[in-house]
Amino acid sequence: MMSDNNNNGTDDDARKRKSDAISTTNDPTTSCPYLDTIQRSLLDFDFEPSCSVSLETGPHVYCCLVCGKFFRGRGKQTPAYTHSVDEGHFVFVHLSKGTFHCLPDNYEIKDPSLADISAALHPTFTEAEIQSIDSNTGLARDFFGRRYLPGYVGLSNAGKTDYINSTVQALAHVKPLRDYFLRMNHTDVFVVPTQQPSNHKTNNTHNTTHNNNNKRKPPKAPHRMSDLVQNFGELVRKMWSDKRFKSNVDPHMLVQAISRTSKKKFQVGQQAELGEFMAWFLNQLHIGLGGTRKPESSIIYKIFQGKVEVVTKQGRRTPVSADTDETALDPATTAKVEVNPADVVPDGDNNKANGKNGDKVQDKENSTSFTSNEWDETSTVETNFLQLTLDIPEKPLFRDEDGGLVIPQEPLVTVMKKFDGVSFSEALTRSGVTQRKRYRLVELPPYLILHLARFKTNNYSREKNPTIVAFPVKNLDLGSYTFPKNERKPLPTENEVRSMDVKELRAILKEHGRDDIATKAVEKSDLMEATVDFVCKSLPDLLADKYDLVANITHDSPADVGREGKHDPLQEGSYKCHVQHKVSNQWYEIQDLHVQETMPQLIGVSESYLLIFERKSAQQTDLSR
Repeated sequence: MMSDNNNNGTDDDARKRKSDAISTTNDPTTSCPYLDTIQRSLLDFDFEPSCSVSLETGPHVYCCLVCGKFFRGRGKQTPAYTHSVDEGHFVFVHLSKGTFHCLPDNYEIKDPSLADISAALHPTFTEAEIQSIDSNTGLARDFFGRRYLPGYVGLSNAGKTDYINSTVQALAHVKPLRDYFLRMNHTDVFVVPTQQPSNHKTNNTHNTTHNNNNKRKPPKAPHRMSDLVQNFGELVRKMWSDKRFKSNVDPHMLVQAISRTSKKKFQVGQQAELGEFMAWFLNQLHIGLGGTRKPESSIIYKIFQGKVEVVTKQGRRTPVSADTDETALDPATTAKVEVNPADVVPDGDNNKANGKNGDKVQDKENSTSFTSNEWDETSTVETNFLQLTLDIPEKPLFRDEDGGLVIPQEPLVTVMKKFDGVSFSEALTRSGVTQRKRYRLVELPPYLILHLARFKTNNYSREKNPTIVAFPVKNLDLGSYTFPKNERKPLPTENEVRSMDVKELRAILKEHGRDDIATKAVEKSDLMEATVDFVCKSLPDLLADKYDLVANITHDSPADVGREGKHDPLQEGSYKCHVQHKVSNQWYEIQDLHVQETMPQLIGVSESYLLIFERKSAQQTDLSR
């Protein structure tokens, strides 16, 4: 009798406990008696949300907060429900929505003690946090007590995916691109395309009417972001979060999205050229954000797109043997412009100068021998680019007195000689047409990407050029390589600025995006001195084509791999990235999970493969909006 009474008492307590929990489901705060069973040390939200039992993926996958495993569904006969009954694990979180549930009772939990799990699952940032993120010098602490600096965290290598990790690390430190994704959250799946202003001239009635019709055109429908874009944005937010349960991030979701989108061209276990991947990745981000061929139609074009003028002199045909190596006939053997077909400006003038197939050479009848002074036609076309690919000059390797190899060096200005607007490069196409091309940089982007092509592939092997390209970390002046169409207005002198009234002073500050200087000034004398200091000291550097290094990606090969080695230098080598923490002026070297400090003197003479430079004027404007 006593045993039966005890059992009845236990059952009554369980029913009362359950009824009390269910009765609070409509309250703003719904607690759960099983919250103390949560094991935060076992939680890892970086992996793909797929059921560990059925291996199914979908929008309704839950994570058990007791064991950390993923299960599908919440109703009866589902793996999550069965797991809660069999194992006695009752607290789950919806991996997509971020809501918490108690199973098998099936009620939603709302408790402030779960805020840290929500922040680890889907990090979010306020505008104040985004504005102050670059000035943060404090170290965050993960659940295991390890300290880390948000934004400078390691990424797991799934198997020769270091080229993806280095690309993500570099792009995550491009300020406008980073801020653009930090302002989003996991529920943002649509993006509104940028509405471009009309460029039609209004010199007649017809065009004026056409402009008025454009003004009345309804706004574009929101564009659904691709999985690649969503996964990249989520990864960037996790890298910059200071509320993680572990100090490193696993880019598993992004790697899977890249493999699917590229149709396994870039996949786990296969090394790839980072320059080729960067060009593909930027183009996919642009398309996934609803970008078009128009300039500034996405954040990618807004910060990375520049313009180059290509003058092509086409000679007469000359016969080419069938076994001629196509790589030797590349029309840009010294430097190439990395242009995607979607980046070409569809101008009528360009089509006329270019012919029907753009920059492609048209075959002509009656092959004749080529004479160096005879050219059939000259065409000029302007095209857009997202990155510039430069070929490093081949130099012989010498051995020193001790038998070691002496690695040659070449300054960056010499490698960029292709774009000086004067030099012509000659090449022979497979169709037998000789060309001479001259490149002029018409417009430089706010962020310039330079790809130093070190690998050369022939029919037998792949070789790597180990020549070190020396470059400055700060104040890279590209003014001698830029040929803008419109000449810049001369800046006012100090005497001219001092003769201006308050209205003119505010106007010149507003013209260059520095309204904050006028806002802080109280008296006219304060406004005068601040304007003189800005116009005469800071503005010349901002308007000049000067760049500071943001990220440097290098490729390292083992000592026995290279020109004299028997192995493939691309497959045997690895990538690593250098990024700077601007407040402390400290550079970090990040290679997969390893993050360590380094000196800027070593970066300028490293075996660089891809460089990202930031224009000084871009530091004063917010390009992320």
